[in-house]
Amino acid sequence: MSSNQRNIKWVEGLRGITSALVIATHLARAWDFWLFWPRDSEEVPPRLLQLPYLRIPFQGRIGVPIFAFLTGFVCAYKPLKLAYQHSNAPAALKSVARSAFRRPPRLVLPAVIATLISFVLSCFGTYTVANRCDSFWVRFDAPDPVPFTENFQRLFRSLLTTWTNTENVFDRHQWAMRPLLIGAFQVYIVLAATIGMRFKYRILVHVLLIVYWLMNTADLTETFGANLALGTLLAELSMHRPTQNFISSHQRLLCYVIAPLLILVGGYLGSYPHEHEDWSQWSRQLHQVFVDPAGDQSRGSILVPKGAQGGRRFSTFFIQCTAIAIFISPVFQKALSHRWLQWLGHHSFAVYLVHGTVLRTVGMWIVYGFSGQPWVDPGRNEDGTPKEPEWLHPKSRSHKIMAIIVFTALTYTAAWAWMRWVDTACARATQWLEKKVFDDEDGGGERKESLAEKGYAHVNGNGSLIRPTEADRSQPPP
Repeated sequence: MSSNQRNIKWVEGLRGITSALVIATHLARAWDFWLFWPRDSEEVPPRLLQLPYLRIPFQGRIGVPIFAFLTGFVCAYKPLKLAYQHSNAPAALKSVARSAFRRPPRLVLPAVIATLISFVLSCFGTYTVANRCDSFWVRFDAPDPVPFTENFQRLFRSLLTTWTNTENVFDRHQWAMRPLLIGAFQVYIVLAATIGMRFKYRILVHVLLIVYWLMNTADLTETFGANLALGTLLAELSMHRPTQNFISSHQRLLCYVIAPLLILVGGYLGSYPHEHEDWSQWSRQLHQVFVDPAGDQSRGSILVPKGAQGGRRFSTFFIQCTAIAIFISPVFQKALSHRWLQWLGHHSFAVYLVHGTVLRTVGMWIVYGFSGQPWVDPGRNEDGTPKEPEWLHPKSRSHKIMAIIVFTALTYTAAWAWMRWVDTACARATQWLEKKVFDDEDGGGERKESLAEKGYAHVNGNGSLIRPTEADRSQPPP
């Protein structure tokens, strides 16, 4: 097995860790939102998990950007491998075409099934506890109870708006599906446009794209655009023999000095809190140096331009430092290739699709009770607005711990079942569509049918064109 084939396993391991980070973040959002702050209040000392570095898995903002980076890397890897190792640009372009065709059904079909499952559960009132708990984030994520006809109409709207404006009331975690799908096609367009360029100019394009997305202060450009472009750049460099030779010849320096330093620096900046950054000295210093250097919000910095979201910029910087550290460190790559992480990575997409539904049902039932009682409808104010109700409170801390254990075990069990039956069925459906749509590469019957469809009536048994005789010509030869 070649080094490239062996080293690519780290992608699956990183994907597995990312799915676990998503779970940790959403557990914190549901039951300990204070972990998003540098301390519970300005007057109390920080807890252990609120300190720099330790807070990163729980404060959010890193799961989806890592998926964006991995999308850029994976979508570019196979076409670039054909272009580099086999010097076959036409084959690389055909690979881009087939990958672009497969990407929508491989994302849309599982997402639709996950939405349908959540819809059925909502019809049976399984989100009642989630609608009445004292966690605002869980209440926002859970679909409100409505009559069946309205709920059915809402289902079809959600199936559409997931891919138009990222809104899905039955599974709000699917908000990332649309930008990840668009991002994959961004990678395919870049590959198709640059596959014939010389190496240094392709690299220049990737670097300029990263700079462009980081200079763009529109929402989520650093989350998706910049990380997608970085993934494509690193996929390009992974095929470039001089780059790989340089990494091999400086392995000790890169593995044991540069890579850890990148993670340390990136991790410190990536610890920037979601809000209340002025409550701790370390976060206040980050804000003063990078987010608001002038103190009057008149300008930003290179890392956080004026108008950009500070937290997302810091998290993106950490992710990019980590990605580069993994790329230059065979030690990190080997660690991420562990078989347990490979298993987690193989089930990561399923975990992303099922964990929200499990959390809003079984997780809430354990912490708040199954019935959603006691509950009193608070009624409405004189102006017709609803009054603030008395939300349900957690039974105890031990119930939260039990819920975390059961939720995690049930999520990965459901993900295993999903990959065995649901994802397999979606993969077969996509493969069937691909065979129907694309020409047969071996030039068999499908190629003959395709040539005839394009207007070439003279096709022999093996699918090649028959040169017409002089008697067959209705027009003089050109």
